[in-house]
Amino acid sequence: MMALKNARTDSSTESQLKKILDMVRKEPTHLNYWNAYRQIERLDLSELTIPSGKKIKIALLSSFTIEPLAMYLDVGSRLVGLYPEIYVGPFNQYSQEILSESSGLYRFDPDVIVLAVHAESLLDEDFLPMFHTFSKRKKRRCQTEIIDRIRVLLSMLVTKTKSLILMNNFLVPHFSPLGILDSKAETGLREFFQELNRMLTNLYKESRQIYLVDLENLASIHGKSRLINYEMYYRGAFLFSESFLPAVAEEIMSYIKALKNIMRKCIVLDLDNVLWGGIIGEDGFERIKLGGDPTGKAYQDFQRLLLSYYNRGIILAINSKNNYDEAVRVIREHPNMILCERNFACMKINWRDKVENMIELSNELDIGLESTVFVDDSPQERERMRQALPQVLVVNLPVSPFRHCQALQAISDFNVLVMSEEDKRRGEMYYARRKRVELMQSKSSLEEFLKSLDMSVEIKYAEKFSIPRITSLLNRTNQFNLTTRRYTQTEVEDMNARHDRFQIYGLRVTDRFGDEGIVGVAIVRKEEKTWNIDSFLMSCRVIGRQIETAFLAKIVKDAKMSGVAHLIGEYIPTSKNEPAQSFYEDHGFERIQEAENVTRWRLDLKAATVNVPDWVRIKNG
Repeated sequence: MMALKNARTDSSTESQLKKILDMVRKEPTHLNYWNAYRQIERLDLSELTIPSGKKIKIALLSSFTIEPLAMYLDVGSRLVGLYPEIYVGPFNQYSQEILSESSGLYRFDPDVIVLAVHAESLLDEDFLPMFHTFSKRKKRRCQTEIIDRIRVLLSMLVTKTKSLILMNNFLVPHFSPLGILDSKAETGLREFFQELNRMLTNLYKESRQIYLVDLENLASIHGKSRLINYEMYYRGAFLFSESFLPAVAEEIMSYIKALKNIMRKCIVLDLDNVLWGGIIGEDGFERIKLGGDPTGKAYQDFQRLLLSYYNRGIILAINSKNNYDEAVRVIREHPNMILCERNFACMKINWRDKVENMIELSNELDIGLESTVFVDDSPQERERMRQALPQVLVVNLPVSPFRHCQALQAISDFNVLVMSEEDKRRGEMYYARRKRVELMQSKSSLEEFLKSLDMSVEIKYAEKFSIPRITSLLNRTNQFNLTTRRYTQTEVEDMNARHDRFQIYGLRVTDRFGDEGIVGVAIVRKEEKTWNIDSFLMSCRVIGRQIETAFLAKIVKDAKMSGVAHLIGEYIPTSKNEPAQSFYEDHGFERIQEAENVTRWRLDLKAATVNVPDWVRIKNG
């Protein structure tokens, strides 16, 4: 990027960058994105301190002019705290870029590759005018040829890169020369493209590196008649109109945020005029709107949407100014409630400042404020939350309850690239955690509490079914994480296939309140006489139960059985993993090196061991 002649200081550059981005946040118009992009180009960003893991390299390959999308992705990445570098491949040279090992694409070495291909670029010029004369066999051959071309290109990318690959599906034409008879044809024009999209979907359904961006669905939502600015299309091969570009960019940003673990996992809700219509303290139990009339049904549908989020692993919590007994009675007893008490991991129902409640709620759930979404009908409460806790995403809830679902569905921050069974049960697990806290408060000592939990631990080596969850934990766990090294699922699978060099463990915990699922991960790099613990981490849900000791004991036991003399551990400090700082020292390791922000520890396996705590039962392993 161009540097100003008189380079400003780091703090001045940061201040200017923030001011530019705030302008876009306030008014996210096409003109403001364009102005922000040009202003950022003129800043000297070389001296900025970039936090670890916040760089993102994006490559754009396409069959049409795609430079305007680069502008949106650059600014959009910065809006979520990322520092992007973007490579735009030569016009309509995507095949050459992928097939040539010396291309600019491979020299760039991107984290994300966006392959944007217009279906018409893969078809002969006589395809549309002659389509209705083609036999079914010829139409099927055309589909197979297109899929084969895409398959070859994507296979090459998978072989040559570790990048996340985003390939769009194809736009189904809204016009057919056959008119109303298109659906009567043996394979109509629309059906041809619909089948093409189904073939693409099925081909990459199991891939953890290739994802299909649903361009067809985006275009349907936006309106296909507004999809293309035809003057710009014919003059400069711009496929996406000015109005459609933001929707495409936002969809791609959903994948980028998921890749970089920029996600929200907790929805914090007000009650009055959010989960039901009316004010319980004034209208009373019988007169609030929930079910029955159209307004009441809208509130029920909003609860159904929230329940669908809960069932896919989003935590629900309450932060509401109400009399506790009145509000809880609705949750427990109202016949038209869709959500019930066990759906809420935490309930802050009182008359305190909601900002204070939010901070307490975050601490109790052990999740960062940057992981939360706040839903409240009061503009004043929303503004108070924005100003006091800018990390929290505040939803601009419409006044009309008929539009509440639409407002929540517009948020793209709940996406993940991989969803495990443990992720789906997160809400249930947090409710069980609440019950554990209540039990702990009733016991006279920590040891008595731990024994009363009746904990059992299952430690297994990684395999096909556990790797998605293991990858998820590696990329999301921050507090009890000794090294905070991040790996993609492809990298985890590659390590797991090399048993002579690596051993990957997953730890599952069950107690009297239920199954916590896989909550611990360890990756060991094996040498002949030394094992190095590359990664060792535990979910914040189980910190404090000394399960980490049982986990380490398993690794020590395996190392001894393999004839290993020393076990080496590392601690790399971050802003969040201080709770893990003394882990190796607490378990008898000797400090052997401290340099370049890494402390290395060693355990002599001939002279020392690690034992499982008395209150933990090992089921196997």
